[in-house]
Parts: sequence; structure tokens; C-alpha cells
Amino acid sequence: MDWSRLGPAYPRGLPLLLAALALLAPLDQGFGTVSPNAFASTTNRSLEQKLAALRAEAQATPRSAQAWRRLGEALLLAGRPSEAISPLHRAASIESRSGEAWLRLGRAYAAAGYRKHALAAYQRAVKLSPADPTAWFALGVEEEHLNHPARALPAFEKVCRLAPSSVAWFNLGIVSGEVNHFPEATRAYQKSLELEPGNVEAWNNLGVAYEKLGRPHEALQAYSKAFLLQPNNPTILQNITRVGAQVRSSPKGSPLPVRSAQPVSRSKSMTRSP
Repeated sequence: MDWSRLGPAYPRGLPLLLAALALLAPLDQGFGTVSPNAFASTTNRSLEQKLAALRAEAQATPRSAQAWRRLGEALLLAGRPSEAISPLHRAASIESRSGEAWLRLGRAYAAAGYRKHALAAYQRAVKLSPADPTAWFALGVEEEHLNHPARALPAFEKVCRLAPSSVAWFNLGIVSGEVNHFPEATRAYQKSLELEPGNVEAWNNLGVAYEKLGRPHEALQAYSKAFLLQPNNPTILQNITRVGAQVRSSPKGSPLPVRSAQPVSRSKSMTRSP
């Protein structure tokens, strides 16, 4: 089973460099006709110059949380999360009562692969900003990264109360299923699908939850919806073929085996937070 859909990603390369420059300052004009390599080299130099200016500004105003934050966010945009940690930590230390500051730091830790540090930052963020659904969502996803679905469950429940969205309900369905709360999982997937009826993963996983509850006919209907949306998905094809054969061959009312039911994915990325 592929549980690969986890966590934020910070892509590298020329498009990101251009995005970083667009946020920091307008691109220099008058390049004329240049080769791609020459343009990339010029862009790299420009980015380093912008970062150097931001470093100088932060060092000149060491008590300015905004200066450290700007440097850290620029480094994140440039695909350098490990370097972003220090300035964002400085900003969070200065604004120690700001949940948003700790949320930014958590994102840098997560992008750099420091999962436990990210979790601690997110825990602090929700403590300081308990009404911020983005912080709760980040905490839930990080608990999922660390294979703690029971701990992720209340975080996603909180998100669904504060800012219900398709992706929030979907993640709640995932973690509910992982702790064997299948009635809650079916409800969460249904809520997700009310908001995003084209979510093929939610249809398939709803079918899995129905199977676990011993409701094969409803499972088959959910798998059929998923199949219509994505007929070439091998997991969906396996699920619908198996359950369809069981429904046709089993006497009405007899229980059906569900050991082979497979979800399509685990949790959605933080990039789709509410």
C-alpha cells in the first residue's frame, strides 16, 4: 500500500527562484536576449544579493522579529529550509507569544525533516492560538507523519469545528479509520464529499469504511463512484472487482470478508490546509 502523500514540499529550481524574487523585490529589467544558462546564473546572483541584504538587515536590527521573519521566509521560498530555521527561531523567540511565529518555525522544521521539532513548534502554536485552524491542521498532519493517528484525531476534529473543509474532513476520515472508528470515518468522508464530490480518494476510502462496517452494498456504490472518476486506478479496480464479485456470489444478508480493502492514500498535505 502506498502511503506516500505526506507533508509539505518546497520545490527547487528556476520557477521557485523567480517566485522568491517576485516576493522580495521586482526583477531587474533590461536582460535583453540571453541564453537560459545565463539567465539562471543572473537569477541566482540576484537571489543571493537579496538574501544577503535581508541578512544584513536582520543583523543590523537583531530585535526586529519582522526582519528575521522576512529572512527566514525568503530562505524557505528559495528551497533552503535548514537555513530558514535559525532566523525563524529568532523571530519566534522575540515574538514568543505569537502562535503564527511558532507555526512558521514548525513549517521550516518540517520541510527540513526535523519532525519532532516541528511537532513541538505546532503544539506551542495551538496553545498560543487555539482558534487558528491552520495551526491545528499542521499539528494533525505532523502527528500523522509520526504515525500517531490517535493524537492526530482531536487535532482534525478541532479543524472541522473551526473551519470545516473537504480536506479537513478527509483527514479526519483517515485518522478515524486508522484507530478503527469506522462510523466516524464514514461520516467524515461523507462530509468531505458534500464539499468536494469529485474527490476520488474520499469515495474509495468511504467504500473501505463501509466494508469494515459490514455494509458491502454501500461499499460497492462508493467504489463505483470512485471507479467512474478514475477507472485506471489499480487499487480502486481491485476493490470494486473484489466486492462486486462477493456481492453477486454471497447469499443476501451473509457477512463478507473485508481484509483486502485498501485506502488510496493517507493524509493530505499541509499545502492544502484550510
